[in-house]
Amino acid sequence: MRPHSTRAVYFAVGIAIVGLGAAFTLLFAPPRIVPIGDEADYLRAATHQARSGVHSSAPISEPAPRPDAYREPGYPFLLATAWRLGGVDLPRTEAEWLDDPSSPAARSVRLLGALLLALTAAVGAAAVQGAGGGFVASVATAALVTASPALRQAALTPASEGLTAALVTLVAFAWIRGVTHPTWRWVALSGVAAGLVPLTRGATLVLIPTGAVLMLLAPRALPLGGRLRRAALFSLLALAPSAAWMTRNLEVTGSFVLADRSGAVLYSRAELDRQIAREGLLPAVAAWTPVEAVRRAGASRWPEATFSRYEWRGEGNFFTRSLRRWHAERRPPADPIAADRRLGREAMGEFIASPMRHLVATAAVAWRGLFAERSPESLLPLDLTCVVAFFLAAAIVRAGALALRGRNFRLAAFLAVPVALFLFHALLTEFLPRFAVPALPLAWGAVTLALCGAHRDPGR
Repeated sequence: MRPHSTRAVYFAVGIAIVGLGAAFTLLFAPPRIVPIGDEADYLRAATHQARSGVHSSAPISEPAPRPDAYREPGYPFLLATAWRLGGVDLPRTEAEWLDDPSSPAARSVRLLGALLLALTAAVGAAAVQGAGGGFVASVATAALVTASPALRQAALTPASEGLTAALVTLVAFAWIRGVTHPTWRWVALSGVAAGLVPLTRGATLVLIPTGAVLMLLAPRALPLGGRLRRAALFSLLALAPSAAWMTRNLEVTGSFVLADRSGAVLYSRAELDRQIAREGLLPAVAAWTPVEAVRRAGASRWPEATFSRYEWRGEGNFFTRSLRRWHAERRPPADPIAADRRLGREAMGEFIASPMRHLVATAAVAWRGLFAERSPESLLPLDLTCVVAFFLAAAIVRAGALALRGRNFRLAAFLAVPVALFLFHALLTEFLPRFAVPALPLAWGAVTLALCGAHRDPGR
């Protein structure tokens, strides 16, 4: 058995090599970029932030944009900071990046993405080690994270998934330390980490109540009063960043919101609930199964189903219908944020009024969300998306069983992050598979923990 310090050195060297490998391969041999549709929004916000310090989604050509709350500020602020520090020439139009991957702005996006992926791999490895995994499990996690096709794709795209993945992984690491070490510094780190994530993706607000519950439950050696104080400090620190940004939005838009698309997300889900109630659960499952034979069979068996018809003319599907309604409600002279909030309240009213319809739709939406990981391009035409999805799901279930059987709070804290995010999206969004990308580092960590096992919780 090597001394602990020697093992730590080997661990650090292994993580550094894997992280550098991720950076180099993304920079010099990037995979084909798959557009997600939100790139222009983030490029606009980052450009205005770098140029004038204004958070706005106005076109890049607008010289004096009006501040807004259209997107969360985390990724645009980080990209703008990288542009300033690196002296990058700002894009003059959205197409400069979208149409020219060799432009300075596009190269800077790839560099930032590679660094974020390397950071995610390092923190993911540390989280696995903290959850009870050994050296092999930790290094294997770093390798799997950097090899993940979905995470590598996110690293190439000017959008928030890569940054959110890094912060979500940091939350898991901080929670593990927070439930096993009764020191205030780890509680503070847990709160700050959980508070920063919603500034990149609003859905991660669910991590705040989840973390508060964890602080109430562990470590069990602390008396209840101590755990209550820890939960209160965590909640205060976790809520502060979002509250500060929402106060800014109140000043510039008149609405106390994190971003002005939450109502659109909820209303799209309500429209999806209605479509599944009309057209059936099985057609939706068939349309969202990443096996071409299943999709063809579903289209043949239920030709009237419209789940895959993203058409702006005619009936379209749940998404195009909801977006048309959203744009109509926001048309001037209407207050766009008030309209968004009104649609959100309408959607929540439907969920409450028809709980069974909502739960049936949740089953299909949860199925759709399983397929966040991509099949490697090198295996084409073989598509392993479905196989990988079941493998990841089985690993999380297996790791969860280990946590319950051993009453392992470290492992439970690790798994609480991806499980909370998955349940939130399954219940309240249409759950595009890319919504689950930020949780993939922890899903791959669950694989190594399930295969290699987890050491006993020292708090037992």
